[in-house]
Amino acid sequence: MCIQNCLKDHSIPLDNFVGFSSNTTNVMVGKKHSVFSLLKDQNPAIVCVKCSCHSIHLAASKACLKLPRSVEDLLRDLGAHFSRSFARKCALIEFQKYFQTEIHSILKPSNTRWLSLKSCVDRVLEQYPALEA
Repeated sequence: MCIQNCLKDHSIPLDNFVGFSSNTTNVMVGKKHSVFSLLKDQNPAIVCVKCSCHSIHLAASKACLKLPRSVEDLLRDLGAHFSRSFARKCALIEFQKYFQTEIHSILKPSNTRWLSLKSCVDRVLEQYPALEA
């Protein structure tokens, strides 16, 4: 395993390991043939600490499944509406100036970026006076 080779190259005994931290994928922390399970085979005292950011993202994603789908659809539609038209972007900027809101683009939710839905909602709330007009 690459980690063991790296430890050997730097003369670090695996017995010095007290913990292992990573995201929560099976390849990293699964029960069979994961990085953690292979390290644990060599050092039974090692403790696994899963990435708190990844765990929070997973919890938030599950919680968002309970929201009406229309919220996420609205955010996607808003982002697409302004990203596909230069004229609409210019009109939005004019409304932002008129209503004295920050000149920011409307964000689109992403399936791969952690907690992107929150950023999108925050941005829509920030821009609400200009969007409502």
